[in-house]
Amino acid sequence: MPLDPVTFSTATNMFHAIANEMGTVMLLSAYSSIAREAKDTSTCLLDPGGRVVAQSIMIPIHMNSLASAVAYLRDGFDLSATEEDEVYVMNHPYANGQHLNDIIILLPIFHEGRLSGFAGSISHHVDMGGGATISATATELYQEGLIIPPMKLKESMAFHGGVLEKMLGANVRAPGLVLGDYRAQHFACLRGRELLQGMIRRFGAETVTQAMTELQDYAERVMRANLARLPDGTYSGEDFCDGLRPGDPPIPIRATVTIRGDEAQVDLSGCADQVNGPVNSPIASTWSAVFTFFISMMEEGAPVNDGSYRPIRVTTRKGSICDPIYPAPVRSRMSTSYRIYSALRRAFAEEVPDRVAACGHETTTSVAFMRRTPEKYHVYHEVIAGGLGASMHGDGCDGVAQPLSNTGNTPVEVTEVDLDFVRVRSYGLVEGSGGAGRHRGGKGIRKVYEVLKDDVTFCSNGDRCGSAPWGVAGGGPGRLSAFRILRGEETIELTALNTRPTLKGDVIVVETCGGGGWGQAGGAAE
Repeated sequence: MPLDPVTFSTATNMFHAIANEMGTVMLLSAYSSIAREAKDTSTCLLDPGGRVVAQSIMIPIHMNSLASAVAYLRDGFDLSATEEDEVYVMNHPYANGQHLNDIIILLPIFHEGRLSGFAGSISHHVDMGGGATISATATELYQEGLIIPPMKLKESMAFHGGVLEKMLGANVRAPGLVLGDYRAQHFACLRGRELLQGMIRRFGAETVTQAMTELQDYAERVMRANLARLPDGTYSGEDFCDGLRPGDPPIPIRATVTIRGDEAQVDLSGCADQVNGPVNSPIASTWSAVFTFFISMMEEGAPVNDGSYRPIRVTTRKGSICDPIYPAPVRSRMSTSYRIYSALRRAFAEEVPDRVAACGHETTTSVAFMRRTPEKYHVYHEVIAGGLGASMHGDGCDGVAQPLSNTGNTPVEVTEVDLDFVRVRSYGLVEGSGGAGRHRGGKGIRKVYEVLKDDVTFCSNGDRCGSAPWGVAGGGPGRLSAFRILRGEETIELTALNTRPTLKGDVIVVETCGGGGWGQAGGAAE
């Protein structure tokens, strides 16, 4: 018998409250600015079978991929045989993880000796060893850092100074930051365990388990209703990633979507072959980009969990940039993941203009600075926002996080407190960067850094230096992104993907693109 509406509603809200409180614990406990300020971390609550029930409101590329990672764990381990003092840890992109910087932790939750669920967390870590914090020249995964295959360990081995914690600390440049964030992930999961146990004591194990199942089924019904509102048919969209090196042709990303009733089939087999550089998208990132697109068209407040993904099927071609063959590098996979998302948007933008906006910045533009001193290795990492695409309803937002990332702003004060070898000269919007139209695209951001000491390595990744965000219904494209170094009278133009030494006095300029416009300028208001 289904739960009564009051109990179901109460349980549903409690599940989401648990996931969000886990996220709060993570942010309050984190050491690095990329976790603490940019909030590049996510948490979730899962049922006893390892299926996502509720997710924190944090990073979509993380949240909509955790189900894939746990599915891989289910194939390799009998989750029902998990013991109370065990934990699962991994970061392997070819085991349905993201990239090596994203460590996934799954902590079992028991009540009176019975497995009642799992608390999960995934967080981006400022460094995982390898060639550099952002290794622009990586040609294989091994150059990108420490690989943690899916493992089931005793908690004492994974944490509390255990063997995995020691191994992690010995392989990274900033062990204080990395281990601090790693332990914060553990604390977040422990809080999730505590809260779900309290909920079970209140409602009983059977009721809580039933509520988990019913919430997943409800999320499936919501997604199916969302898909059913789209006209049946086949839709195609294309977008492009920047080439790896100056002069390289753009990399095509092609998506074909078939809507039939309340189901969607997404075919990405027409995407380019995998490349000899770190922008390949592992399969979980590819799936997550697809799932996030369809979730973005649902009404605000709709539940998102394992059930949401059931009506969506994704086809890829092994060896493509959207489904690379091990050990292709994937550190900067967000460029391709975002292009998958953009290609899907382009497929539907003209068909359902009330639900799909023009293209925005839609990439993760991140910068990092590294410097080694006799005392320690200093590592800093932040994410810079951009302009959103305009819609039929209004102008695009200026300088905000993009749909797959949802990362937060890192204040200038944080940068300058954390670093004594870089300062921020200026930070503001790029006027005129949004595409023209009846509604203009959102403006990008310009951030200018000055290098104060020698032996500083500048790293970056991003996109949109060669292919501008497109407009819709006659709207103009947004301005391209740009990366450059000002060295005396010399201007050194860069691509978005960089790992390069700098000199004292160098000025580094990062400009993110604006969003595309919507409608022809001067047209009648909607």
